[in-house]
Amino acid sequence: MRNIIVLLILVGFITACGSTSDGLVKITGKIENAIPQGEVILEKYEQGRITPITTVYSDHKGNFEIEVPVESPSFYRINVYGQQFETIVLNNEDLKIEAEGDGGSYITVSGSRDSENIEKLYEFLGDYQDLVVDFNQRYMNAKNTGNLASMETLTEEGMNLEKVKIDRLKNLAWEFDGSLVSLLIVDYIPNKADEYNFLDSLVTKLKKEVPTAKDVDYFAESLPFFKPAVSIGEIAPEITLPKPDGENLSLSELKGKYVLLDFWAGWCKPCRAENPNVVNMYNKYHEKGFDVFSVSLDRARGQWLDAIEKDGLIWPNHVSDVKYFQSQAAIDYKVNAIPFALLLDPEGRVIGKNLRGRMLQKKLESIFGE
Repeated sequence: MRNIIVLLILVGFITACGSTSDGLVKITGKIENAIPQGEVILEKYEQGRITPITTVYSDHKGNFEIEVPVESPSFYRINVYGQQFETIVLNNEDLKIEAEGDGGSYITVSGSRDSENIEKLYEFLGDYQDLVVDFNQRYMNAKNTGNLASMETLTEEGMNLEKVKIDRLKNLAWEFDGSLVSLLIVDYIPNKADEYNFLDSLVTKLKKEVPTAKDVDYFAESLPFFKPAVSIGEIAPEITLPKPDGENLSLSELKGKYVLLDFWAGWCKPCRAENPNVVNMYNKYHEKGFDVFSVSLDRARGQWLDAIEKDGLIWPNHVSDVKYFQSQAAIDYKVNAIPFALLLDPEGRVIGKNLRGRMLQKKLESIFGE
């Protein structure tokens, strides 16, 4: 479990015990391999910084005690001898800590309702990592043997596996009423733009449940950064950029068709790897009303045009201002990584996001049939 947690964003296995009513939280600890007069530091997370709050010293038996005033629930970190670090939540309950100490790695913190939530979180993440290890082994076996059909099936399986993980994390975050652990869970959701509506609702919920928690306020302030330029069901913003011949082409000119709005580049290997699938889908469904609008984020015109020719991108709707991620289209759509694609309906509304491989095939099959 410890090895799994080290790979994750925040390290912590939190529990608690006892309740206080005087605004003070007492942390008592026992260190197995003690350094007499070794430093144990309580640190606090504050808007991306870690600030030392108080320092105590363990005795020759490894015992230490910290008493700290806590006005509102917050994230802290226990630093044992500068060797072991553990993120904790301090609220209104006393905590007990056990640490391996000098040369060791583990710390456990016990006693609070937050600790039960953290235990559920890491139990799930541990089970999920076991699934990922098994998946990676099967994928590498398929890759090493050149089994392309198996790789395609596994790619879809991997995407579904990630979706199940995100759904479970969201459920846990919502279930942990009045607990900052919900914010800890958010760190494990990689694409926050896709989950913006959920995160916005979660912040509203937490503001009501823990109105004095500054960590909730900090996250609320950062939330607009994750708001996508366009969400499912919304009309895609206009794009007007030059084609290879220098004439401008606008996305709105393709209204009336189902359009794959594809941000890509000649230098982007994952984009190039997906291009054969997009070509196949274009050939299969173009006469039924499917088209592609390709926005290149290349920095060199030659690289852009060379990739179009080599990959056989036969549709005429290629545009670029050759400004990399400073392209106006990338800015308008908040694109900071590619490949990035949206599927639009004939009215220009977004009906799919980042559909690739078999996922794109299935979506188009549901629209046009076999």
